[in-house]
Amino acid sequence: MDEYVKNKLIEWNLAELIPKFEAEKIDQETLLLLDDVTLTSLIPIIGLRLKFKKNLKNVLDESIKEPATTVTVLREQQQGPEQHRRTVEHAAAFNVRDILTATSCGSSIVDAIEKSNCISLKERQSMVRILVSHLIERFGENPSGATKVTLASSIVEQFPCLKDCQGKGYEAWFSPGRFHRPATGFLEERLRNVRKKIRRGRQKPVCSDNPRDGSNFTFPDSNVDSERATQMIEWLRNNIWPASQVEQYMKETAIQRAKWIRDDGSKTIMEIAKEYPRLLDTPGMISQDFLILNPDCASKLTENWVPVFKDKILQVASKQKQALNLLHDIETMSAERQSDIAMQLLPVILPTHVYKIGRKTFKPTFLETRKAFIDIQPIGTNMAEYLRSKESIESPYVLMLGDNHNFQAFAIINGTALEQSTLLAAVDICFKAFYIFDVNYPKQCSLVWQFLQTVVYGLPGEETPAVRVLRAFIFAEKQ
Repeated sequence: MDEYVKNKLIEWNLAELIPKFEAEKIDQETLLLLDDVTLTSLIPIIGLRLKFKKNLKNVLDESIKEPATTVTVLREQQQGPEQHRRTVEHAAAFNVRDILTATSCGSSIVDAIEKSNCISLKERQSMVRILVSHLIERFGENPSGATKVTLASSIVEQFPCLKDCQGKGYEAWFSPGRFHRPATGFLEERLRNVRKKIRRGRQKPVCSDNPRDGSNFTFPDSNVDSERATQMIEWLRNNIWPASQVEQYMKETAIQRAKWIRDDGSKTIMEIAKEYPRLLDTPGMISQDFLILNPDCASKLTENWVPVFKDKILQVASKQKQALNLLHDIETMSAERQSDIAMQLLPVILPTHVYKIGRKTFKPTFLETRKAFIDIQPIGTNMAEYLRSKESIESPYVLMLGDNHNFQAFAIINGTALEQSTLLAAVDICFKAFYIFDVNYPKQCSLVWQFLQTVVYGLPGEETPAVRVLRAFIFAEKQ
């Protein structure tokens, strides 16, 4: 533990945590990377953990407002004119097409991109390996940030279909570290892995941060005073009829409910359902709450999935071996069936990643990722027994009962099966449930929900390079 962390703990009146932080070797860098799962293990006492999270959030918020990092300023001050000139010359020397076509594997990647205007997961991984090998050969295992930025920008300039429509367009490939946060992107991740293998030094397991960030959530104004809201909430707790009054009271108390749920960020779905039982036993209440809290994006999945996303998802998935079974005879299917197949293929094209629970590192299989998103069970499954077997799963997920030709779709939330008319509607309800109940995405399929959140619904949140690349392909012709 360094002096920065020690001083912060003293400043936050949490000096009793110093021995634990010293034992776990928490320094300034790792302090800013702590996630909820790690914090639960590190600070088991809830009161202390909540105080720590509040102070850590303030540090992160303040750092975001800084105009530039100290490291960047010092680096610029220390770099002389001649060194700066050489850096620029090195950074400008990338011809990505030539680098790739110098190898047989790279040549096939270039041909594939030009033919289909997209890149498969396997092709992208090979492309990154080739480019990083070239980078290390020329500049060593620690190339400058400027060099990596220029390589990333060269990639999207020479292959426009890989350019993201947001930001500068190349952040999926390399995004410089800022405000005490490490650099990210495919190139940076590969460089880190290569350095680990070269040095054979200390290894840190890669953790999966949850991208859904409700800390900056702002609530619309409520027209109901607190006393009247309390009366309506009490009535709702004890009445399920008349339906019109239930719906109206739920609508008028939506803001108070959202604030109560997010009050300390520790409530479970079970606790919320006990306080507000009508959320789960009255159809449409989850969607109504979401519409009140996010009116501009409530219908984006159902409106845009087929016309904007379906065909692009199917095209990307066609390059993956795991998708071939689902894509059999796809051209003869109706648009609705194609839509269902595209949704089921999201776990195929958004690769799972390593995540950490406590000190253990996990990498889910494709089947585990798919089941955490959409669980497929045969016709005739005993629903009562099935739901009992899934009682330990708190995260919402979708259940398909049947096969792709004939099935029922359900949103499973806290052991309650909410039947929906279509698979798309079930996914829609599940996504909205994550927001209404303010729960984290399951780590096994967090990339899928992250994609739906930031790209489909257009809600703010952290994004991985895989999500940025997929968005770049989907909107490549719309820029």
